[in-house]
Amino acid sequence: MNIKKIFKILVSLLGTVWVGSIIYLNDKYPDVEWDWKNINTKDMYFPKNFIWGTATAAHQVEGFNTNNNWYRWEHSFDQNDKSRIHNSDKSGDAADHWNLYKKDINLMKNIGVNAYRFSVEWSKIMPTINKIDQDAIDHYREVCIALIDSGLVPVVTLHHFTHPLWFEDLGGFEKEENIKYFIEFSELIFNELSDIVKYWCTINEPAVYVSQGYFNGIFPPGKKDPILAGEVMKNLLYAHTKVYHLLKSLKNGDKSQIGLVKNITQFDPLRRWHVLDWYFSRILNDIFTNSTIDLLLNGEFRFYLPGMADLSYTNTKAIKALDFIGLNYYSRWHVKGHLNPNEPFTFEKRKQDIQTDMPYSIYPEGFYEALNTVSKLEMPIIVTENGIADDKDDRRKLFINRYLYALFQAMQDGLVVNGYFYWSLMDNFEWAEGYSMKFGLYEVDFSNQDRRLRDGSQAYKEIINRPAVDSRGYKVSIGDKAPDLELNMIDGTRINLSELLGQVVVLQFTASWCSVCIQEMPHLEKEVWLPFKDEGLMLIGIDRDEPLEVVKRFKKQTGITYPLALDPGANHFSKFAHKNAGVTRNVVIDKKGNIAFLTRLFDKDEFESMKQKIKLLLKE
Repeated sequence: MNIKKIFKILVSLLGTVWVGSIIYLNDKYPDVEWDWKNINTKDMYFPKNFIWGTATAAHQVEGFNTNNNWYRWEHSFDQNDKSRIHNSDKSGDAADHWNLYKKDINLMKNIGVNAYRFSVEWSKIMPTINKIDQDAIDHYREVCIALIDSGLVPVVTLHHFTHPLWFEDLGGFEKEENIKYFIEFSELIFNELSDIVKYWCTINEPAVYVSQGYFNGIFPPGKKDPILAGEVMKNLLYAHTKVYHLLKSLKNGDKSQIGLVKNITQFDPLRRWHVLDWYFSRILNDIFTNSTIDLLLNGEFRFYLPGMADLSYTNTKAIKALDFIGLNYYSRWHVKGHLNPNEPFTFEKRKQDIQTDMPYSIYPEGFYEALNTVSKLEMPIIVTENGIADDKDDRRKLFINRYLYALFQAMQDGLVVNGYFYWSLMDNFEWAEGYSMKFGLYEVDFSNQDRRLRDGSQAYKEIINRPAVDSRGYKVSIGDKAPDLELNMIDGTRINLSELLGQVVVLQFTASWCSVCIQEMPHLEKEVWLPFKDEGLMLIGIDRDEPLEVVKRFKKQTGITYPLALDPGANHFSKFAHKNAGVTRNVVIDKKGNIAFLTRLFDKDEFESMKQKIKLLLKE
């Protein structure tokens, strides 16, 4: 066999492997894009006990932070003698939230949120290694009390990118021996506030702290050292683990909810046919997402960047070392690989994507994926950040509606998500971008500190203030006054629910296409309607979204004798439950018109309890 034939065979084999790999990767990791033209984002609902919040970070909004690593960074210059911050901005007074927090709490109440996530500034509380500023601690306690008095739940973050200069000068999180100082600070503030604060976030976005400070060099300390990056990531996660276990052992620790804030940015191949794009995408996902998930799931951490860094670490105490996982999600990056050791990959934009003012696109499908990723931890999820930079305010409404719809879909699919915090309450100092990025629900005029709710932010306010539902899709609760209904019966008569006061009423929501309804209806006929119809009970079946002839035929097929009413458009149904919630529901109303019992699906034990409740109500 000559060399040409061997070469052709090798090329053919290589091509086959290439094509096979691409087919496999595209099948396993599809590029998911939903058909938004056919999605009604108004068709979403959230639980009654859902945490709705907004978030800030101390350095970005408080003002007067002159003793931390970011203050020094803002006032330094790069090797070209240029400011490290866009437009040479300085945080300065920021939004003066330190003094205006009461005003800002009123802004939160205006939106309708019930929680506020904020960070405590370590450099104000411990300005030197041996000094504690009690006035600063008292200030944060006053903030928490003001929030609670206004009906908002405080959620405290212990480290959000900033720390004291003395800690930075000691080497910060680059050195494992420095972690003890963060632990001491965490214990101090927990002991001061844990009697009134339930929710705690240890460290905000370890991967962002590492990528921006030790890969890209645009956050302090401005280094580009992959080996050191891995060490810092390990130390941050080790610090979280130590702090978690310590705080849980302290007074109030058992009733506190303590979590880590994990950002997720998916790295997807720009060219889905190109192996290099896939290769570097997988590596970046492993470094910045999977390494943390693996540590919290099985105690194994690996930070691997071929030819640059390879760090492995085992810590079984990190397994499940959290009460919830905080998720920060904004978007994804598209990766383009290169055969260049000095620049092996770059991040590229796609023309077809809707871009934000930050260099990334609107991608709610990725939010859904990120929620599923952190759900592997089998811990409650709280979305601790999600928002858009939109100076023109022409994409904020779309962003909010689509991302919250993705959240709703994840919850409908069974994920346990307890809350959502929009980033941010107001415009602020956006780190290396200075004041150029407008994330705020409220626009801030930094010349006079006036705040104004943006038009696009109304979408968040509207969703928060929609009627909430319980875990079974009900808008109503036991004890509520039953909504009045005018029912069009299939025999041509009309019944007003208010006319039935003095009777016990059972409303059964049903449909001919509902198999569970069909299973339940004979039991309602034999065990509820026939025994009690002459004792002051009225049972009415309400058929949703079906024409008269279909409902008449349905009644005949089931053999029931209790009356049926029509509900075109599910207008009656939607007064009791969310319009898109499932049928097979019974609403029991007492003689005074109050809701006394609610069922969902056909559960024999629940059905028996309903019968017993009806018997008691009839005797009243």
